Amino acid sequence: MLQKKIFSPVQATNLSHTIVERLTKAIEQDDLKPGEKLPSEKELMDAFQVGRSTVREALHSLVALKLVEVRAGKGYYVRKPNDSMRGKDLVEFTLSEQDFLDVMEAREEIEPRIARIAAERVLPEDLETLEQTYAKIEEEVKQGTYHDYRRSGSVHIDIARASHNSVFIRIMETLIPFFPSQVRGRSIPTQEEMRMHRKLIDGLYEGDPDKMENLMREHLALTRKFYLDALQKGGDRSR
Repeated sequence: MLQKKIFSPVQATNLSHTIVERLTKAIEQDDLKPGEKLPSEKELMDAFQVGRSTVREALHSLVALKLVEVRAGKGYYVRKPNDSMRGKDLVEFTLSEQDFLDVMEAREEIEPRIARIAAERVLPEDLETLEQTYAKIEEEVKQGTYHDYRRSGSVHIDIARASHNSVFIRIMETLIPFFPSQVRGRSIPTQEEMRMHRKLIDGLYEGDPDKMENLMREHLALTRKFYLDALQKGGDRSR
């Protein structure tokens, strides 16, 4: 059922990026046709020989790029060509500095509320998913293959999933994948990134909505500071 040349094991350090590139090419070449349903998460995990968080990260990016869409209760489907972004820059989509600041402003308004609701509704399986995502980060850090601008976003999407609000989830799936090229891979120091995300996960365990909302505000304030510093350094190098 699965086309072997598309759905075969991937071997790269940036696994989700590789999956996005492969599926993007398949869509552009019409190997995956508009309206066609993608395999299930489990089938993709088996085909690519990667973990669930890697598959989800790739799917989130494809949704954000408007190459695929989620149909409630049915799965992921390839979108019609006129609904999709096309061309060479699909996988390398970047934001301008002002766009990035607009995204951060939106996140600072929305995410603390999402975090608050997540603290009220989180289930044991949500915490298990977050722990798996965090464990994957730890593993990549040890192997020297951690790329925060891709993997760390999964923590935020998992928190949105813990809110059990489909609109919040779609909003975060759209906002999270996009970063200006100047800050990709060199923004927040790895250990600081891990510390901040560990605090957010622990906050969900505590189940205190007020505390969780404040933790997210603190996290986003630090995120803004690190990214603005990286943008400034990027601008200095370009002159």
